[in-house]
Amino acid sequence: MPRASKSITDVVLPMQDPYMSQIISGTKNYEFRKYRLKPGVKRIWFYRTAPHSALSHICGILPARTRNPGDNPLDENGLGNAEFNNRHRDWIGYDFAYKIISVYELPKVIPLAEMRATYGFKAAPRGLVYLPQPMGERIVWYKQKPILKHKNARVEEESTIRTNERKNGDKGNVTGLILIS
Repeated sequence: MPRASKSITDVVLPMQDPYMSQIISGTKNYEFRKYRLKPGVKRIWFYRTAPHSALSHICGILPARTRNPGDNPLDENGLGNAEFNNRHRDWIGYDFAYKIISVYELPKVIPLAEMRATYGFKAAPRGLVYLPQPMGERIVWYKQKPILKHKNARVEEESTIRTNERKNGDKGNVTGLILIS
């Protein structure tokens, strides 16, 4: 059986609570990583670890911010941002910060059993996994329930939605947003 193709714009990452709840509420507005995602990655699909054990949210992100000499610091309006800027000892190695510009909730979470049976996951994601193409085709990110959206996210995401509408002839549901700064 041939391997399913993978998305180049979407990745799956595991996330524990309370961090996922903080992302959903908007209090955590950056995702910090020890590695740089490929430049084309635009969305993170979060797999909530046990006891949820399901894919539940999709977040739009901006390209990585770093803390190299000459880089501007992050705005300190979110959990962990000041620690990142100040190189707090708990942030050693976390050199890449991805601004979360939108949060979409899947109305029906995708449990691990379905991820395995339908989309070819061998086990629960324990690190970065590129989204299987069939999953991205079946679960259209912009048709999920939008719960948070950064005020500057519109241009990027609406451009993607318009491109997909022209290609597929469908209309995305992007109403009911809570704008965050």
